[in-house]
Amino acid sequence: MIDLHSHILPGLDDGPSTLEESIEMCRMAAADGIRTIVAAPHFKPGRYGAEESVILERTAELKNALASQSILIRIIPASEVTITPELSEHLASRNWLFINKTGKYFIAEFGNDVVPPQWSFLFSSLLRSGRIPIITHPERCSRFADHPEELRDFVEKGGLVQITAMSLTGELGEEIQELAEAMLRDGLVHVIATDAHSATWRPPLLSRAVARAAAIVGRDRALAMVTEIPAAIIEGKSIAALPPAVPEEAPKRGSWIDKIIGRR
Repeated sequence: MIDLHSHILPGLDDGPSTLEESIEMCRMAAADGIRTIVAAPHFKPGRYGAEESVILERTAELKNALASQSILIRIIPASEVTITPELSEHLASRNWLFINKTGKYFIAEFGNDVVPPQWSFLFSSLLRSGRIPIITHPERCSRFADHPEELRDFVEKGGLVQITAMSLTGELGEEIQELAEAMLRDGLVHVIATDAHSATWRPPLLSRAVARAAAIVGRDRALAMVTEIPAAIIEGKSIAALPPAVPEEAPKRGSWIDKIIGRR
């Protein structure tokens, strides 16, 4: 499996503070069946802002440590980019913010659950220029819970969505789990990733989430979200549109929250 979003590099953000912690996380990931990890430290100007040279240095350090201990994990550098008004400028001047430096896909995070009112115009402009945001953990963002049509429109225009493994397995709360499942059913999820920060807080484990997703969208599609699709993203290849997993017409009005409350 491929984990497309993990805070695995030591001492760069709110992930592991030491190389030993990073190694332990990789050991856990390997035991779970993960063979590739995209190392995505936060790029949040004013708080976290490690430059390319530091990221590559920590990546090489971790790779060498894993090789010395025969832990078979491939590490791919990237960043988790907080959405700010300067986003386009950051992307234009820092190619290393893109996954594997392809200049095509980048992990996009809305900071502190705050979604700028004009975000869709910014993202539409990026999509037209061939720079594709992967919105990370929208199931943990109240804006998309209340306005699923915004996420749907983004996906229909060619944007990608990644949900968190622990959202699907319920550790982040029942409401977040139900939102993640709704997004899966509506065909709005392309990738499942761990967003791991340590061996205990959001650990680097995917297999349970894939099993849960398989029960919702089928085994082949669930596996594609941790194999074929992230592999294509790493290589900078195009991703085919995903049809809804369940042939169920979305209501004209109402949010996912309305539907969830209605089922209780």
